[in-house]
Amino acid sequence: MVYLVALFLYALCVNTGPNYIFWVIMLIYTEIYVLVQYLYQIMIQHCGFKIQSSLLRELGFPTKKITSSFVISLLPLFLVYLFTLIQSSITAKDGEWFSVGFTNCKGGLLNRVEIHSGSSWSEKAKKVFQLIKQVVGLVVSSCSRYWKSLTQEAESPPYFVQLSMDVKVWPEDGIQPERIESGINQLLQLVHENCKYEMPKRCPCASKVQIRSIEKSSEDTNVALAVFEVVYVASSTDCRPSEQFKSLTPAADVAKEILKAQHGGLAEVVGFPYPILSVIGGGRREIDLYAYIFGADLIVFFLVAIFYQSVIKNKSEFLEYYQFEDQFPKEFVFILMIIFFLIVVDRIIYLCSFATGKVIFYIFNLILFTYASTEYAWNMDTSQQNTAGLALRAIYLTKAISLALQAMQIRSGVPHQSTLYRQFLTSEVSRVNYLGYRLYRALPFLYELRCVLDWSCTTTSLTMYDWLKLEDINASLYLVKCDNVLNRASHKQGEKQTKMTKFCNGICLFFILMCVIWAPMLMYSSGNPTNIANPINDASFQLDIKTDGGRLTLYQTTLCERIAWDNVNADADLDPQHYLDSYNVKDIQLICCQADASSLWLVPDVVQKHFIRSLNSSSMDIKFSWVLMRDRPKSKEMVKYDRSVDPSNLPKPSEVEAVLNGSLSSFRIYNIYPRFFRVTGSGEIRPFEQEVNDVSADIVLHHAIHEWWSFHDINSLDAYGCGVLSGPMAVIVSEETPQGFLGETLSKFSIWGLYITFVLAVGRFIRMQCSDLRMRIPYENLPSCDRLIAICEDIYAARAEGELGVEEVLYWTLVKIYRSPHMLLEYTNPD
Repeated sequence: MVYLVALFLYALCVNTGPNYIFWVIMLIYTEIYVLVQYLYQIMIQHCGFKIQSSLLRELGFPTKKITSSFVISLLPLFLVYLFTLIQSSITAKDGEWFSVGFTNCKGGLLNRVEIHSGSSWSEKAKKVFQLIKQVVGLVVSSCSRYWKSLTQEAESPPYFVQLSMDVKVWPEDGIQPERIESGINQLLQLVHENCKYEMPKRCPCASKVQIRSIEKSSEDTNVALAVFEVVYVASSTDCRPSEQFKSLTPAADVAKEILKAQHGGLAEVVGFPYPILSVIGGGRREIDLYAYIFGADLIVFFLVAIFYQSVIKNKSEFLEYYQFEDQFPKEFVFILMIIFFLIVVDRIIYLCSFATGKVIFYIFNLILFTYASTEYAWNMDTSQQNTAGLALRAIYLTKAISLALQAMQIRSGVPHQSTLYRQFLTSEVSRVNYLGYRLYRALPFLYELRCVLDWSCTTTSLTMYDWLKLEDINASLYLVKCDNVLNRASHKQGEKQTKMTKFCNGICLFFILMCVIWAPMLMYSSGNPTNIANPINDASFQLDIKTDGGRLTLYQTTLCERIAWDNVNADADLDPQHYLDSYNVKDIQLICCQADASSLWLVPDVVQKHFIRSLNSSSMDIKFSWVLMRDRPKSKEMVKYDRSVDPSNLPKPSEVEAVLNGSLSSFRIYNIYPRFFRVTGSGEIRPFEQEVNDVSADIVLHHAIHEWWSFHDINSLDAYGCGVLSGPMAVIVSEETPQGFLGETLSKFSIWGLYITFVLAVGRFIRMQCSDLRMRIPYENLPSCDRLIAICEDIYAARAEGELGVEEVLYWTLVKIYRSPHMLLEYTNPD
């Protein structure tokens, strides 16, 4: 954590970097950390101590003995120490024990306080207190200046000032740099009016510059351009050599002093050889990294959405929780919402050019993501450390890139509102920008969210609807310009299209359309290459009898054997009607159950007598049910097949009553269920055509110490390959199911419904792109759109400068052009 905070705070530094003291502190911290780690390993490996503390583990101390060498176990720490040592040596070699080159002060850092041995204790304490007070004041002032350098328009070294001079006649030996430098330094001394030094012309607090180059202007040969580097900048209000003055804009301050001297006529006083035309100083190279920051944050959003299970839930299955529960966990939704709203807040700060808010937002982002990442890393399951750790590293690495870009942006200055109208993708015409802009426009809701948020946070005279029309016009003009420059400019009239163009635009598009039509059908077919066998893992059978008096379970068994079709006795003719010839042998199973029930008949006599009376007074219904278990699809692993027996095949109520009373031992039921049926990939059971040999059975009640029911198939035992198992049996075809998240999700829905919806939706989208192309000719086939693009840019520039009246006038001018075909033709004429 210390290294991470130091790294990102270092990236925010406006100057070239921290001085030597910073690296010495980091070296001391690293050495102490290594020493403590070494002592800790001696304690747990040689002294027999066992310290079980979560705090130590979170601080990086191992909870068990290390098997490798001490250096290998702390290799990352030793690498950090090595590179810190190298950097500190480079800093010391460059002489950066203290700040050199440009200085903001002349004098010591602190007024040294000497403590004499003869002083009293009160005087010594007072002087020590003053020394501590000065040190604290220095630290506070340094922190304050550091904060101001981040939140205000601070300059980055080196600090240059450009001076334009009017040179009517160039000297034969050229302009002497020493003369120009001396003249400018004399101006800076004279302009320092508040100097309290005895000799103002020799004031040590006056600003000072050093000339770097003199050359002719490329635009005007009578203008000479002199470039100065600022050595020291003075305070405009005070001049005490012992006090420090640290300016955040040295070049701008020196430029203002030179202009002040020029306007005060001091150039003639010192005899400056050439008239000064202009002075340019201060500022920095303005960069806008928001597009890259947004891209990195968007990747973080998608990485969290994809790898949430691996990192937070310690599960490697992709989206298993969502598919099994048919809902998203609230923690997952909250995390994505937080990341999304952080992106929105960053956009708002960017639109408002709020530098202080950007720094606070940056520090909050650094703390939040670092804490969250380390918290998840500490609580990570050891069995999933490889997969989850890799995913967590990918997420934080991407966020670290975003934080580094934000630090560079803060260091270079938050872009001013007057420059925000320039869009990143439309800044130049290239194939990469064109494809990126197409992708940006194709992402759902991204374009709309940006337009609505920009309109809400920007001062404008346009309504939201007019704003959206302007953005649409600008986008269409950029696409037209890309088409003109990238495609039509290189095409000669009458030249045939190349084979590569035909292949990329024609044949590839044709195959994509073919895939749209046939790929979904192939995915839903049995020939899907992702399909895998989905056999029955468990089976149970139950037989119930129901009257108006209630329902009783007569027979129930979970002792069912599953026999693969390859292992069935070859002599048994189980498929005389050849129902199974068209199915894969690996998908067919023979289910054979025990004849005796797996549970006892424990119905009390009182309940049994009441049920017998209801047999004679109401209708009787017997219902069977098969319960089958498979591995897929998720949330539909259990499949139930139940149906009532046809009334014509039921036994007489008197026969059932006799069995329950004990006068008979069994009754017979005909055609209870079909012997052959299949389980579809979506989890539905569909029997084959009606057979003449449906399962018929004798239901027997055994009376002994305990009572139980039996189910005996009346067909021959050997004929169906179940051997001694004469209970319920069935031949089941369990169809293959596609594997993976997509296949398991699609297997939950109707084949024809999804196929028709997908194909019609894609077909409708393609038809919208290809239909009514003639209506787009006036707006897409423009010979030249530079004038219209210039009007759009003028609208953006007027809005950025606060000229809302000009913005609205230009907007309605653009609307008027689009309303008039004649004006549109005139404005798009390349001549």
